[in-house]
Formats: sequence, structure tokens, C-alpha cells
Amino acid sequence: MAARTPDSEPCDNQHAAPPTPAARAIDWQPSHSRVNQVRVRAHTCSCTSPYFELCTAGGRWFVRRFTGGNPTVTTESPWLSARTAQDLWTQILAGQAQ
Repeated sequence: MAARTPDSEPCDNQHAAPPTPAARAIDWQPSHSRVNQVRVRAHTCSCTSPYFELCTAGGRWFVRRFTGGNPTVTTESPWLSARTAQDLWTQILAGQAQ
């Protein structure tokens, strides 16, 4: 089923499910420039807020969260191993982490 954008247009891109009541809290921190290059491995659609990016840099993985409108506020999960970050990504998409 396609998600709906704020103006009710259908959107077929990937979206994170709304957090469940039992969703675990993520320790979001302000985004800092730690490395010169970040590779975005996956992302959710930016038609809704928040939207997310699964990133890797310097051998570590993390999730970026973008919230708000103008300006957009960017926060990051803790930097993790690949497996742990991919598990976190799956939890965010399923609404099991927020």
C-alpha cells in the first residue's frame, strides 16, 4: 500500500512505520562532521517528517534522522557495527525504534 504525502498524493517510496507504543528510544545526538565522506546505503522518503538515512563512514554505520521543515534538523544515532546498525534500520522501518 502506498503512503500518502501531506497533500494526499500517493507515494510509492520507502517510509518508516509510525512508532509503536513499545518502540525503543534511540539516543539521537546532533550531527557533527566526523569524516569527509559519508555513504548513504538506504533512505526513506522525504515526503514525511521524520525521514531517515542509513549511513556508513570510517568503517562504522549510523542512522541520520531529519526532522522539521525549514531549516531541517539533523540528528544521528550512535555509530555502530554494520550488523547492529542494519538491525536498528530494520527496527526503525518497522516502527519498533524511534
